Amino acid sequence: MEASAAPRSERGGVDERISRALAGEAVPSSGKPLADLREAVEEALSVAEDEIADLAAESHERLAERCRWLVQLHDLRDELIERHVQRRLATFGRVHETLTRLRGGGDVDAIVRSAPAAACEACGFDRSAIYRVRGGDMLAEAIHVAGDPETAREFLEWSRSNPAPLQEQILESEMVRRRRPILVHDALHHPSTWKPIVEHYMTYAYVTAPIMPEGRVIGFIHGDRAFQNPKDPAGVHEFDRDVLWAFAEGLGYAIERAQLVERLHRQGDQVKRLMAQTDAVVCEVLETKVELVTGAYEGSTATWTATAIFGGPDSELERRLSRRELEVLALLAGGSTNAQIAAKLFVTEGTAKAHVGHILRKLGAGNRVEAASLYLRARDKASS
Repeated sequence: MEASAAPRSERGGVDERISRALAGEAVPSSGKPLADLREAVEEALSVAEDEIADLAAESHERLAERCRWLVQLHDLRDELIERHVQRRLATFGRVHETLTRLRGGGDVDAIVRSAPAAACEACGFDRSAIYRVRGGDMLAEAIHVAGDPETAREFLEWSRSNPAPLQEQILESEMVRRRRPILVHDALHHPSTWKPIVEHYMTYAYVTAPIMPEGRVIGFIHGDRAFQNPKDPAGVHEFDRDVLWAFAEGLGYAIERAQLVERLHRQGDQVKRLMAQTDAVVCEVLETKVELVTGAYEGSTATWTATAIFGGPDSELERRLSRRELEVLALLAGGSTNAQIAAKLFVTEGTAKAHVGHILRKLGAGNRVEAASLYLRARDKASS
């Protein structure tokens, strides 16, 4: 019995933490405390199993006690594993929800500006930054510092003034080649970190993942826990790297989708302009009368008369312009804008504008005022 007393006393600290957890008083839900407690349980299980083997031939009472302890340890380990899995599932769920909001956030610029704050919210980081790859440099596009927008602005200004070169020895250069995320411990002393950035940000540990829509790396997103684990050279873990990678992958898809939508809108606007121009041309072809015009009328402005070429009752205006153009000229002379003309004639503004251009050309008028003056004089002369 004395042989087992010493190991038991040496385990006092571990047993105390575990006892509190078994009593339901101190079971952490996430983070480093959860990992520490899991490690302690594994250690206690190993010791308990060794003790049971030693006590099997010594004392039935002591053996029964350690067996009960072993069963409780197994139950606690199962609970910790379940909480660990639930925490990971909850984190990936937040990533999905956050990316869904980002996709509905508007254009590419808006998505990029919002992404660092979204990464902190979804992945549990304190700071996050997005960098764009431009040639051989890594340029900061957006930075978020939880609860400190002023520091975030200062970091962003400094980063834009000091772009990081993607040299061969820099870790981010490796990401461009391998297209894989990276976990960095002890960043201040790591041989492949770009020291100006990690020293200015006081970054002790961070994770970073590539943003690569269409399979091409266009940038990176970084994250750390500078406030939760201050000055800890191992303040982020493999899970942080993996969850940030999932976020970066979804962010790449969101950026790609937003760019496609922007292109479709631009192409739609071009199609609308082409359709308006086509509509104007078709209207002119359908409504223009066949005319016999000699060079005597070309380029004349206020010098023409209202005498008909064929001696008929129509005025010169009526022969030079189509019926629709006469309608447009009358509205123009009444002071209507192109938009008002379009509304009154139930045509597009582009069509109205085209009609006005044709009227000015046919009448040889230099502007709308001159065309209106010609119309008013012809109308007054016809009524006199």
